[in-house]
Amino acid sequence: MLDKKITDSFVFRQGEPQYISRISRYGARGILLNAKKQVALMYMRNKGLYKLPGGGIDENETKEEAFTREVKEETGYHCHIISYLGSIEEHKLEKNFLHISYCFLAETVGKKGSLHLTKKEKSLGFKHQWFSIDEAIKMMEKSISSCNQYGMLFTLTRDKTILEYYKEEMDRDGDIA
Repeated sequence: MLDKKITDSFVFRQGEPQYISRISRYGARGILLNAKKQVALMYMRNKGLYKLPGGGIDENETKEEAFTREVKEETGYHCHIISYLGSIEEHKLEKNFLHISYCFLAETVGKKGSLHLTKKEKSLGFKHQWFSIDEAIKMMEKSISSCNQYGMLFTLTRDKTILEYYKEEMDRDGDIA
């Protein structure tokens, strides 16, 4: 089960881990597979970066409902959750912000429908693209190496961690989807 704490010391490879006790935000995100077992990454054209589909959990919404809603809004696909992968905590010391993400593995269901992007997602130029798991990890590594924004480095590190966990599980157990 994925259970990871990402801190400034992990992201920036220096110092001792420091943790924040008050939770600022809950999110749901993860790996969406198509019929070819390719992974969906959200390309942020205006930043030249990639991330996994997902977002915040709304009030009175379960983590599963939030994940399937975010996938539909960002990719246009309905999805079936295959498994709960675990959680990741992002302890952003500079912003005194603790973000807990619940992570899922899912597969597309049916044909692609319309997107329902937020104004922010539209302004970032959100578009999903499909990659093999190895290509997806490489795209995340490339995104991390070209990013200099504090908060986004946590997002990218978190999403790379989820992809690497999925790959390790695939390599160990065979196809877990």
